[in-house]
Amino acid sequence: MILLCVTLFFGGSQESYAQTLEEKEWIAEGNKYYLQKEFDKARVEYSKVLATSPASYKANFNLGNAYFELKNYKNAVTHFEKATKASPDKLEKANAFHNLGNSLLQQHEYKKAIESYKDALRNNPKDNETRYNLVLAKKLLNNQDKQQNPPDLPKPSEYAKQMKSKADFEAEKGKFEVARNLMLEAMQKDSTVMHYQSYIDKLTEIVVLDTIKLK
Repeated sequence: MILLCVTLFFGGSQESYAQTLEEKEWIAEGNKYYLQKEFDKARVEYSKVLATSPASYKANFNLGNAYFELKNYKNAVTHFEKATKASPDKLEKANAFHNLGNSLLQQHEYKKAIESYKDALRNNPKDNETRYNLVLAKKLLNNQDKQQNPPDLPKPSEYAKQMKSKADFEAEKGKFEVARNLMLEAMQKDSTVMHYQSYIDKLTEIVVLDTIKLK
């Protein structure tokens, strides 16, 4: 699974952070909604801060988290990119690059995600979660390349076709990990299941992306 932890910013005395009492209250209100999983309401509160302080690290970072939870990955990327430029603190930059990588990953922009994870590690070389995600992003990029340029594979046997049908049945119910495991187990018994390698890779991709969490 891809690792991505949530860190909401509640306070801070650095001048680059929210300056006014009103901005701090908006962030606090946004955090309250976020922790209650009311992400759209949290988004509204964080956005109020950016109307007066567009370069706020806390507001951009937390807003990126809210958009990520809303599955609006395009907007999440926008605000995580702003967050990477808004703070001089290396750990904060690393967190922003980490979440930027995960948002890009959800959009299947694997090459860009890899670069973001590398930037996160440049700022925090000890972050094993980012290193783990970097490895997974490289695997997903490799799977993507294989899907775009599939090798010649053996024709599927009747057993392979039956297992593919069973996997489709599970996938239609949203049980993608079950479907993938069925195919992997079948491949151990019948090499012609490799005919469906791109299908297995796609299931793996879905399973991985479904496990992403925020920093």
